[in-house]
Amino acid sequence: MKIIGLSPVEMTGDVMEVLERRGLITRLCPNHDELAPPLGEIAVKTLYEPKEGYGAHKLISVTVNREEFAGFGVHPDNEEFWLIGDADTQPMYLAVSLLSAEELDSKIAGGSLESSDFITLRVKYNDPWVSFFVMHANVPHGEAIVNTGKRPPTFYVTESRDLPLPLTDMGDYRLKVLSE
Repeated sequence: MKIIGLSPVEMTGDVMEVLERRGLITRLCPNHDELAPPLGEIAVKTLYEPKEGYGAHKLISVTVNREEFAGFGVHPDNEEFWLIGDADTQPMYLAVSLLSAEELDSKIAGGSLESSDFITLRVKYNDPWVSFFVMHANVPHGEAIVNTGKRPPTFYVTESRDLPLPLTDMGDYRLKVLSE
């Protein structure tokens, strides 16, 4: 087994902006999608629409109580993360591949996967600048905790009702958050 040690980074506006510029997420934060309607009118901008075939949207709560990134995978359509939660819980980490699903699979098969192929966010709750975003389709990602003896964390996700989560076959690799 090959351990890929993940060094978490703080969820800051700058970090989230880098992920957005790379095409991995769309931020949902103040001043991001403001429009300029004429006085007396409103303006509306569609940020995205779900792809056909995955059903209507649903809102789910997710409670994470595992130290392994066992659910690391990709969705074929977007999903929204609403990191509304209690900060006084187990620390949660969101690992995001900086590679496409195809590139990730190729590096796993070739035995060349590295920690620099990921960014691991130390999740920050309830912050309008970083806690709400759209994870783009086909971006490999997953959540895990580091057990500190507190309650497991919970957050919200909206996604298409019938959205599958094909898991990434990590082969001999395992992702692990390095101790902080």
